[in-house]
Amino acid sequence: MALAAAVLPNPDESAKDMGVLNIGNALPQSLVPIAAPALLAIGGGGNYGALFLFGAIAAVLGALAVQFIRSVR
Repeated sequence: MALAAAVLPNPDESAKDMGVLNIGNALPQSLVPIAAPALLAIGGGGNYGALFLFGAIAAVLGALAVQFIRSVR
């Protein structure tokens, strides 16, 4: 959160921007319970390998996205 607050573009609209960041943090927690049963159902059910593979891919994509943060003021 400290890094996110430090790179906000406009200090006058920081509340709006922090609200968008909160949605970005809360939305995945709402969507994963919807997507997980579909991933677990691949191949007849109980396919935790697919679920963990999806989680690993999401983590790598998130780590790559952080690399594009140029600098902190």
